[in-house]
Amino acid sequence: MPPRFASLSILCVAIPITGFCAAPLFATEAAPLTFERDVRPILKTYCLDCHGGGEKLSGNLDLRLARFALKGGDGGPAIVAHDGAGSLLVERIKSGEMPPTEKKVPAEKIALIERWIAAGAAAARSEPEQLSPGIDITPDERAYWFYQPIKPHEPPHLASTVINSAQRALEPGAALVRTPVDAFVLARLREKGLHFAREAEPLTLIRRVAFDLTGLPPSPAEIEEFFQDTAADAYEKMVDRYLQSPHYGERWARHWLDVAGYADSEGNGNEDTLRPYTYKFRDYVIRSFNADKPFDQFVIEQLAGDELVPQPWSNLPPEQIEKLIATGFVRMGVDGTATGGGDLAPAANQVVADALKIVGSSLLGLTVGCAQCHDHKYDPIPQADYFRLRAVFEPALDPAHWRRPGQRLVSLYTDADRAKATAVDAEAQALQTEFNAKQSKFMTAALEKELEKHPADLRDKLREAYNAPADKRTDEQKKLLADRPSVNISTGVLYQYNQAAADELKKDQEKINSKRAEKPVEDFVSVTNEIAGSVPVTHLFHRGDHRDPRQAVGPGDMTIAAPEGQRLNIPEKDPNVATSGRRLAFARHLMSGRHPLVGRVLVNRVWLNHFGRAFVETPGDFGMLGTRPTHPELLDWLADEFARQNWSLKRLHRLIMTSAVYRQSSVGQVSNLPESVDPRRIDSDNSLYWHFPLRRLEAEALRDRMLVASGRLDRTPFGPAIAVEDDFAGQVVIKDDKPRRSVYLQVRRTKPVSFLTTFDAPVMTVNCERRTSSTGAVQSLMLMNNEQVLKESGVFAQRVRTQTPTNYLADLAAPFTAKFPRHNAAWQFGYGTYDEAAKKVGRFDPLPHFTGSAWQGGAALPDPGLGWVILHAAGGHAGNDQQHAAIRRWTAPRAGVVAIAGKLKHGSENGDGVRGRIVAGRAGLLGEWPAKAREVDTAVPCVEVEAGETIDFVTDCLGDVTSDSFEWAVDVKLADAAGALVDNWHSSADFHGPYGASLPQQVAFAWTIAYERPITIDELDIACRFLAEQIAHLRSAGDKADPEMTALTSLCQQLFSSNEFLHVD
Repeated sequence: MPPRFASLSILCVAIPITGFCAAPLFATEAAPLTFERDVRPILKTYCLDCHGGGEKLSGNLDLRLARFALKGGDGGPAIVAHDGAGSLLVERIKSGEMPPTEKKVPAEKIALIERWIAAGAAAARSEPEQLSPGIDITPDERAYWFYQPIKPHEPPHLASTVINSAQRALEPGAALVRTPVDAFVLARLREKGLHFAREAEPLTLIRRVAFDLTGLPPSPAEIEEFFQDTAADAYEKMVDRYLQSPHYGERWARHWLDVAGYADSEGNGNEDTLRPYTYKFRDYVIRSFNADKPFDQFVIEQLAGDELVPQPWSNLPPEQIEKLIATGFVRMGVDGTATGGGDLAPAANQVVADALKIVGSSLLGLTVGCAQCHDHKYDPIPQADYFRLRAVFEPALDPAHWRRPGQRLVSLYTDADRAKATAVDAEAQALQTEFNAKQSKFMTAALEKELEKHPADLRDKLREAYNAPADKRTDEQKKLLADRPSVNISTGVLYQYNQAAADELKKDQEKINSKRAEKPVEDFVSVTNEIAGSVPVTHLFHRGDHRDPRQAVGPGDMTIAAPEGQRLNIPEKDPNVATSGRRLAFARHLMSGRHPLVGRVLVNRVWLNHFGRAFVETPGDFGMLGTRPTHPELLDWLADEFARQNWSLKRLHRLIMTSAVYRQSSVGQVSNLPESVDPRRIDSDNSLYWHFPLRRLEAEALRDRMLVASGRLDRTPFGPAIAVEDDFAGQVVIKDDKPRRSVYLQVRRTKPVSFLTTFDAPVMTVNCERRTSSTGAVQSLMLMNNEQVLKESGVFAQRVRTQTPTNYLADLAAPFTAKFPRHNAAWQFGYGTYDEAAKKVGRFDPLPHFTGSAWQGGAALPDPGLGWVILHAAGGHAGNDQQHAAIRRWTAPRAGVVAIAGKLKHGSENGDGVRGRIVAGRAGLLGEWPAKAREVDTAVPCVEVEAGETIDFVTDCLGDVTSDSFEWAVDVKLADAAGALVDNWHSSADFHGPYGASLPQQVAFAWTIAYERPITIDELDIACRFLAEQIAHLRSAGDKADPEMTALTSLCQQLFSSNEFLHVD
């Protein structure tokens, strides 16, 4: 399949280096130090807890303003302008007295404070005369980039010209721009004198897109379709096909489930109670992504879906059930209240705290939990803001009216279900009544028949004892029955007295069971919702202690998320809805398109999952401790575009994936640059995207790729989680080895699947803001020794052996085929006669039909012409007469001395048994052994053979063909004249059907399956040398297993362990 797209028309643009630059995010070195920008953040982190952040001032010293510090407290002025060393503040900090905690001020920050004091201790602006209690948000904090409104920046001005891509090299420094995304990225590159790498090859692109959007490799048919499409928009159409794949939702749901902290268990200690209905939330996310549900609706449903469904919740249609399922997001964290007993309050409050952490990291991009006990030390999040957020969720997460997991279930039973259940119960009861009467009749008849066997004077007494309730029987009655056990007739032994009656009752019971199975099963969903009429008052907890509630706090958004004085304050109760309406109001506010935080956080995460790195490399923390954006204007443009395009995630994917940035090669060779310009030195971590990053597959994609290669992947969507368990080695594995996609595996907090966690799948203590991508020795050991990897390697090898086309890359493989003479070609499988007079085989004819596991006369048995004669790996069946003896023939590849070991076994008592003979071509009969219902040793210690001489293992019937199946496995060892072992064969391991593709062809086919590309001749040479060494070693070790199959399995395992399999470029 040759590369395409050489003639596509594309944009070639020149962008002035000075035409686009981001506003500075930090003070420059030459800028004068100010209190607000430089010093206050240090004091806030280390000092304001005692000196301005609380209700009381330690030593009457307030450090919230520069003039307060100059004024000082009980010990005098804290600072003396122009005298850093002589200032009491500096002295106390340096001595370690301040702060009193173990966390001390770093030396470089102390030096900065000293420089500020030495420069005059200036403030950036005039300070107020007084402040209200607590730490206010300063203008400098408000000026931080993340808290500014999202600006719909225009893409950098482009001087563009449409040219043919073949002309690209004619204009040094030219760069391809396919979407506005490219203009933003290229502008930053041009500032550094860089531009994009060349476009990746088509095969690389389709592999990249397939794994990115579906987590699965492209199929041969998909690759062929893409390569055969010569249209200018072939790539765009290919992207669209994968966006429409049902596997898209499975792949991208996994990203959101990480952020949501999805787990199928509560995490309540070692018990780790299972969540039987949580899988419905996972399926909801998959369906939402596949349907391209607008992301604003997606988020609103998860935060407040219950407030969108009118009460009462009965006869719910699917779209309303979806909204209730979505609310599982709010209670997805660890739930220590799942276990009964104990102090409920601490566990319930921890659930609330984890819920707010998940909301903060997934949507707000801030570590809001750091303000639970005090004002955030780094970001402008007062403690009151944390409790404002808590007040939004507290009506549904009220520790005072807490509901444990089992109390949050909502039945999906409809009126129609109940009506049908009632009808089914009535019909089943009618059948049961009829059954009971019939059974009673049969039991009475059996009893009366049995009583006739006893003396007439005992029958009434026995009948009375039998019919008496067991707990009401007298001692005499008990003894009477104990002495005559045949009278103790129960329903379970009725068949011993009346088989026909028992059979009739069994059929009737099956009818009853079948009828009861028609009863609709009651299903449930786990819902986060409010208790009707209960709207709790939220209190700020002093130092985060739920046992010390202080002032009441109303619901609302964070102060910093809106211009000063415009913070969202939500009404205590929305009169238009049955609930408080708080979560719904908050969710709609977040997804209004005007919130400064949410859009940036969401598109940053999408970019991260496409490129393996993000604009902000701390996707759960955009605050002061997070990283600064590499491309702030592009981040804002994408956030604005996402909202303007109706929050369509698929449109956002398409916008990013059709860009030149995304379509670059990962090799990182940038042409048309001066020799003095080395991109690796200028941008070593590729934060400017001058090439596409090479990425290792995530754990789930790696496991799924192995299952695709082995041919075992079960693509069934949705449904309950696939259970996991501990294996004999202490590894957590998939129960019953079910080959479903990894997204459907059970996520147990205390039992994460060992293979997945080894490759960095998260353990959900709360949620996963970003996965790591590590490389370590444990991963290599897992690929070498893990039972799952070994099994998939074997199944992969078996698939390759059976499915490689006989003409597959025959010309490429031909030079290597001679290096692998078929070892098991020494064996042939047929039938014939034994000449009693000559003591030799009289005739040998190959058996004509192979079933896949046995050679025989035809597809059906007995064959009209050849009868019952069969040969398989373990043995076979003798023919109908002496003319059709089963013959397994071995041919010596060279001269030498042969030793034969084996056992002939006949297992049945029926018939007259079989007879086994070993017959050499020259020496004739070497041994003869009859066997009937026994096992006999068939050893031949020594016989000389010439090259090409045959030894036949002949099994015939002794006259009666009945039950003439047999087992006869033999070892054949060939030694030279000096007695040194030359080679050995084992009849079971060497058993084979008709020959198909050669071993080199199988290698080439395995390569294509594993890597989605043809093998090169150099790769084939290396692989064949590896196989040859493996086969030689196995044969020299006398291993009875098929050495070629074992070696091919090892090769498949090596493919699984290779960088090309583990990574996508």
